[in-house]
Amino acid sequence: MADAADRIIGTWRLVHSINIDQSGKTEYPLGKDAFGYIYYSEAGIMAVQTSRRDRKQSTDASDLEHDYLAYFDRYEIDTGREVVRHVVEGELLPGGHSEILERRYRFKGDLMSLKPVDGTNREILWQRVPNP
Repeated sequence: MADAADRIIGTWRLVHSINIDQSGKTEYPLGKDAFGYIYYSEAGIMAVQTSRRDRKQSTDASDLEHDYLAYFDRYEIDTGREVVRHVVEGELLPGGHSEILERRYRFKGDLMSLKPVDGTNREILWQRVPNP
C-alpha cells in the first residue's frame, strides 16, 4: 500500500463535514448538502473550497463566514502521528484559522477522513475524484 504522502495527492470531493457535540448531537456547519473540493499537489501545495449549497446572494462579506470556506497553503505529512499539517498562506476570511492546521487522516478505499487535532469532534470526509 502506498504511504500517506502518495495517497493524499490528487483531488477530493466533499462527502460531508460534521461536528458532534458532547451530547452526541450531529450538526452540519455548511448544511447536509454542502459541497466542495480539496486538492493536494505533488509539490506540497493544497487548496480547499467548501460551500453551503443553498447560499443566498449577498453584498455583505460577513455572510461568507457561515456559508463558504476557502484557503490555500503548503502542506506536510507527519506519518508517525498520521497527521497532515496545513501551513496556511492565504484564506478567504483572514484570521479565520490559525496559521497551522493539523488534521488526522484515515484512508478507506476511495475515502479520506480528516479530523482536526484541536480537541473538537469534527470530521471532514472526502471521496477521491478519479483521473479522466
